[in-house]
This record gives sequence, C-alpha cells and structure tokens, in this order.
Amino acid sequence: MEIEREIINGNGLKVPCVTFKPLNPIGAVVAVHGYGGLKEEMMGFAWHMAEKGFVVGAIDLRGHGEHPLDLDRDILLDLETAISHFRPFGKVTAVGHSLGGRLSLISSADYAIGISPALDKTFSPQTMGFLEERRGYRVHKSNCNISKIVNDLPLFQSDENKSLIIYGSRDMPEIMSNCVKLKSEGTQVVQIDNALHNDIFLFGPTFETVTEKMQEWYV
Repeated sequence: MEIEREIINGNGLKVPCVTFKPLNPIGAVVAVHGYGGLKEEMMGFAWHMAEKGFVVGAIDLRGHGEHPLDLDRDILLDLETAISHFRPFGKVTAVGHSLGGRLSLISSADYAIGISPALDKTFSPQTMGFLEERRGYRVHKSNCNISKIVNDLPLFQSDENKSLIIYGSRDMPEIMSNCVKLKSEGTQVVQIDNALHNDIFLFGPTFETVTEKMQEWYV
C-alpha cells in the first residue's frame, strides 16, 4: 500500500490530503473530519478502509489542519473538490464525522455515510458552548462562526439506496433524536452501542458497519 501527502488542486482551492492507495482498488473514499478536527484524526479509519481495497483520501477542511483558508460558508466545496479528484478510481463514497458527516450526506458523492452527523440547522446553546470550548480553539476562523455555517448548509435529503447514518448510544442528544426520527421515516440508520460522539469513528463496531455497507454498494 502506498501512503502519500498531497495537495488536491481544483476549483481554485488547495486541499491538504493524505492518500492511501492499495493495489487494484475497487473504488474510492473521502474521509472527512468534524468541527475542530483534522485529517490526521481520520487516518485510522482511512487505513482500515484502504485495507478493504479502497483508495482513501483523508482531507483537511478549510479552517482546519493545514488548509490555507479560514473557516467560511463555502466549506462543502473542499469536499466536492476531493470527490472530483478521486473519481478516476471509480465510484466515490464520502464518509464524515459530525460536521463532516453532514457535509458527506449532502455532497455529490456516489454514496455517503454520516457518522454522528450534525443534521440540525441549529443546536442548543449548551451544545454550541461545548463545541467552542472543546473544539473551537483548533479552528482558524475570521468572522464566520460554526452556527452560521451549519444554518446555511442544505438539509439532508434521505436516499436509502446511497446513504447510511451511524450514531452512538451515548451520542449528543440532538444527534440521537434526529437519528431516531430519520430511522422511523425509513432512512438507513444504525446505532452503535456504547459509542460516544467524539470517538465513534475509531470504534470497531463502526468499522464493521461501514465495511458491511461498502461491500453491499461495491459488489
């Protein structure tokens, strides 16, 4: 397997990425971190999926990691640039955590998996305070805050043939209630027992659930 750091160029952007390339790939995955995260947090997930035969790119969103731009409302364009970059390897699945999960589910990827996705337009003051205290210090931003960005993003439109949502039994209350509601409406939703919001993307049962769905999609 080859592992390389690269800069994805497209749409006038330079998106930092670490790419995992197995021999004879069967498709591609773009791995997207959450608010206050960075590509390095997604490398364990990326390695796991690369072992299953996928080219995987773990990217930095603007405002995060090595991305040169501050956080702003065009954040989805970073993911779309990466999706276009990896299309030569076949169908592309976007897999993201939290904010990255929301972006993945509304992206143009062939398939999408949202892990504990932030699907609401607004969140409680307690949740926003938690994000800013525990994660906000890792974000380089100018005058644009995460509340405005989340509110401006398109809402997720469920498609049971191309999307999957995963959440933890000890997830954030707003995320849990949204996932329960979506499941009752027919969306493919899987609860991971004992998983917390902050590390569900590193949990063995999450890997297993993602792998099972990817094998179904790419057979």
